[in-house]
Amino acid sequence: MSKPVIIALDWDAFYCSVEEHFDPRLRNVAFAVRQKGIVCTCNYAARALGVKKLQSLAVALKTVSDLIVVNGEDLSRYRDASKELWMFVRKMVWGGKVERLGLDELFLDVSDMIEYNLEFLRESQYDDFFFRLSRDDETGFSCTSAAVAGLYATQNMPDLTTEDGLRLILASQLCQHVRSRIFTEKGYTSSGGISTGKVLAKMAGAVHKPNVQTVLDPVFASEFLKEKDIGCIPGIGRKYRANILNSVYGSVDDVDASVDAIIRLVDETKLIGLFGDFLGKKIYHLLHGTDTTPVNPTPDIPTQISIEDTFGSLKTLPDVRSVLHELMTLLYERMQIDLMSFGTWTAHARTIRLSLRYRAAAYGVRTSKSDAVPSVIYSAAEKEEIVRAVVNKTLMPLFHKLVAEPRFDLALLNVAVVNIEKQPAFAEITGFLGKRQRVNDETELPKRIEFETEDGDDEDDDEEGYQTCEICGQRSLRFAVEAHRRFHEPE
Repeated sequence: MSKPVIIALDWDAFYCSVEEHFDPRLRNVAFAVRQKGIVCTCNYAARALGVKKLQSLAVALKTVSDLIVVNGEDLSRYRDASKELWMFVRKMVWGGKVERLGLDELFLDVSDMIEYNLEFLRESQYDDFFFRLSRDDETGFSCTSAAVAGLYATQNMPDLTTEDGLRLILASQLCQHVRSRIFTEKGYTSSGGISTGKVLAKMAGAVHKPNVQTVLDPVFASEFLKEKDIGCIPGIGRKYRANILNSVYGSVDDVDASVDAIIRLVDETKLIGLFGDFLGKKIYHLLHGTDTTPVNPTPDIPTQISIEDTFGSLKTLPDVRSVLHELMTLLYERMQIDLMSFGTWTAHARTIRLSLRYRAAAYGVRTSKSDAVPSVIYSAAEKEEIVRAVVNKTLMPLFHKLVAEPRFDLALLNVAVVNIEKQPAFAEITGFLGKRQRVNDETELPKRIEFETEDGDDEDDDEEGYQTCEICGQRSLRFAVEAHRRFHEPE
């Protein structure tokens, strides 16, 4: 059976690209996008001047005093653009086999397209070749089958005498075609990785950026991985890295954490002893460059939508109400993006869930309560009115059921909608505002660009902007955590 062929796409400086799309003036200046006092990303002009992703805003402004700062707290624009690009790419991949990872990455399983075109490549005797994008017509593009589009993760060429090598050659041509269309029709540049598994494709795509693609033949996976820190491999992360290093060296400091060193010291049996049968075997295979995790096509309608925040300490009801108002605002905006089309709700969530974690609780231990989604969410009322009604009539009562004692100390709050179902077209909703109303999706966005300097506590800002995966310990921006967890799902 042939190996799968996977393309990983990563939008270049995605938040910055979205802001440039709305304000072309930003294309010619150094600017950063901030979230809670940190530079969540910056454009390449800012990076050339020394600004770094994930550093504090205060440090960035000391590095570049005239750095333009764009407020990235409202994710609506980024989610809209992410959804648009995902749907655009999905139309080009047979069977819609495209999986979203966070807002700015996609996995494409193009195995069927490559297998189909391989037959025509044999007939062409490997000369100039017409890549067929459809089985039903002559839609496609011309390419040179003997050449590889893009750079390599290693200096080694895929073997053109093998079908696996030819598959990667064809995939590189397809990847270049897809990236070219994304740029010409949507205006976004992307970096690409091509290999036979999701992890290798993702890691290969990160080698040469921006606006470049990289092919990695799995034959050279060991050479590619050997000098990399094991924590850099998706699916391992900080927590598992620490467990492995402590078991080998008794420490995580000043030790050789390269893949080459670890695979010489740790075998599959030891990893199974550390992490259990399933996870131990998975980590063993990741260290050796093998990953059989399939591309799971992202559905049009998500199974749930979740927003959360973490705190050093949350102790008062006014603070809880304020946080719930912020979380519900973000959740409502996410629902508009994911569950609406052209001003109409195409899907409804039936259940709303409130979860929390006490600061004294073991990490990962949460308690939750659920209720029916209040129908005011689907009304035509103003966003602020909807959010206030849901917080007062649903979320605060749920909170009081969860927390009966007057004194509490929380580390996390999460608001989610689940049990999402597709809606019949042109459905009308009766809200508890007392009348039947049409649905619209007009959302007022805040002003985006800020030119003034902001100072703050760097450590607190960093912690509030991120969440640590409860499974592997990898830190991600809050909105990316759900997508990251897919790496831990059983195959």
